[in-house]
Amino acid sequence: MSRGAPVENVSEIVVDPKPGGLRAVFLVETQSPVEAREVVNLFEELSAYLQICQLSKGSLVSFAVQAKDTDQRILDEVRDTLASTYGFVALHSSFDGLIYRIVSELCKDTNSRLLPIPRCDICGKVDPFPETVLSLSVNDGSTVLSRKYCATCTAQASATNNKDFVLSLLSSDRKDFSALIQQRLVRSPSRKQRIRFRIEPAHASAA
Repeated sequence: MSRGAPVENVSEIVVDPKPGGLRAVFLVETQSPVEAREVVNLFEELSAYLQICQLSKGSLVSFAVQAKDTDQRILDEVRDTLASTYGFVALHSSFDGLIYRIVSELCKDTNSRLLPIPRCDICGKVDPFPETVLSLSVNDGSTVLSRKYCATCTAQASATNNKDFVLSLLSSDRKDFSALIQQRLVRSPSRKQRIRFRIEPAHASAA
């Protein structure tokens, strides 16, 4: 992804709303690199049923997951499967700043590596599964910048339509998007749940 392209060169914004669901964090203490790889493989297989985000690697393997519905059973089944093989397995039935700090401290205690995860580009809160993602692309279709927003900041965006929703998020973003906000956003055809806007100069005709 070309991160050096200036915001003024952005030609399209794609809004990708993410489905919510039941969140949890799994922590597994492993005894060898082989066991650690086995745990990672298990969660990768589960990605067909759960959204996954690895939080740490090494002796402590931890994952944040988000179920596609509110059924706790699949999370309990995963915990039971892990507990039948590994000595220490913990399931925390949410994701928040507290559990992330606990994972961070356990990484220090076990010489494990805490992995980077997304942060909301408005409030800065860590969030493995942002509610809304804006992808900013240039003329050749390549994404030059991706902005992620948590559920709280998404809900606080004041808007009566999709265009104002995008402008509200960009206005609140920690990065300065004032040059982009001054341009015209024109709705483009899109597939699935994604919403596309092409960027036109503010002085372009509204016709």
